[in-house]
Amino acid sequence: MQESKREKFLRYLLIGICLLVVLGGSLYSSSSDKVEEIKPSTHAQVLSRGDESRNPVIAVAKVVEEQPVLVIYEIDQKNQYYFKVLHSVSLHNPVKTLRVTKEHNGVWVQMEEKKWILFSESLEVLQERESEPSSVTSSRQPFHIQEGTGLISIPRGSRDVRLVLTDKSGEPEEIHSLSGDDSVWLVVFQKDMVLARSR
Repeated sequence: MQESKREKFLRYLLIGICLLVVLGGSLYSSSSDKVEEIKPSTHAQVLSRGDESRNPVIAVAKVVEEQPVLVIYEIDQKNQYYFKVLHSVSLHNPVKTLRVTKEHNGVWVQMEEKKWILFSESLEVLQERESEPSSVTSSRQPFHIQEGTGLISIPRGSRDVRLVLTDKSGEPEEIHSLSGDDSVWLVVFQKDMVLARSR
């Protein structure tokens, strides 16, 4: 049986439509996978530094088993610097930026380009806004890593504080002072955090 020109045209047309549907579906699924993929990153801010009578309290945004979370920890200095969870909340999106209010009574979280949320220290939502708030500050400290030695220098007034991180691979993303005398530091890597003592 011989195929007519019309049947041949319809066959090629159907094959072309099927190819377009398959190609369009694969392009759509690969672009949506990129949007949904969560890049694990950790951000921290110190809500209150510790001293001899008071433990430091920190806010940490991280991804746990592909779920973004915001956690308030108290670091127990008398119990081998145990991280005690005070409050935690699951988030819809990974955190881009974490800041504290100048009054140190809350945490501002940037989740999307134009979405900032103010959480209380017990992680209740207090406020939402589309632009960066003006009354924010950061406990993040500038630092410099000496190549080959793993020695980290942190400028503090007239002197530099030095930290040595020989057992960690990769460069720190953030460094925060946890004590009033700058003896204990929180060093934040992309997926992890460690405590370090200054020299």
